[in-house]
Amino acid sequence: MSIYEKRDYYQTFLDEQKISLDNHFEISPLETQLNLKWRWEAIVKWADQNRDSAIHKSITPIRPFVSDESMRESVMSMWAGYSEHNTQEWNWGFKSDAILKDFIGEKAFATMGLDMQTSMVRLLQYDPGQMLPLHTDSYNGFKDRYGDGNITRWFIAVTPWDWGHFLQVHDNLISKYDSGYALQIPEGVYHLSGNAGINPKYTFTVTGFIK
Repeated sequence: MSIYEKRDYYQTFLDEQKISLDNHFEISPLETQLNLKWRWEAIVKWADQNRDSAIHKSITPIRPFVSDESMRESVMSMWAGYSEHNTQEWNWGFKSDAILKDFIGEKAFATMGLDMQTSMVRLLQYDPGQMLPLHTDSYNGFKDRYGDGNITRWFIAVTPWDWGHFLQVHDNLISKYDSGYALQIPEGVYHLSGNAGINPKYTFTVTGFIK
C-alpha cells in the first residue's frame, strides 16, 4: 500500500463522522485578552530554567492513558506523514502545575469560568518546524484526576503571535493574536497547531469544569 493510499484513511474517517470544513464552527474567544499577572518573557525564562521537569514527546501513539479514538488519530496522522521528527512538544505540568496556575492567576480562571483548584494547566512549547496535527481532545488525563462532568479546555497564548505561528479550530484559522489571547476549544472539536516560523511558540492549555 502506497503512502498516498494511507493518507486517505484520515479523510475517510472524517467523512464517516460528517466532519467537513464546509460546516462553520463558531469559536468562543474571550472578548478581551486575559490581563495576566506575568509577562511572557518570564514564562519563557522559567521554562528554560526548568526544562528537566518537562516531558519531551511526539505524536507516536505509545501513551496508555489516551482514548482509543486518540490513538487512532495518532496512527492516521503518522500515515499522513507526521512523525517523531516534526511533532516534537515540550510539555510542563505533569508533575505539578501549581506554579503554572500561579502564573495565570485566580482572576483569569474566574474570567474563563473555571475553578482554579480543580483545573489542569499545561505549558506547551513548539519549536520552529514542529506541529500538533489534526486531532480532538478526550480529556482522559483530567478525568482520571478529577472525574467526569461538564468539562472544557482553553487555549491561552503565552508568546505573542510571530512568524509562522498559527492555530486552526475547525474552519477558523487564528493568527495575529497577542499574549493573553484566550480561546475555548470544546471536547470533540477538531483542531491543530503549528510553528512554521523562526521562534518557539509557547501556549497554555487549561482544562476544567465549567462553573
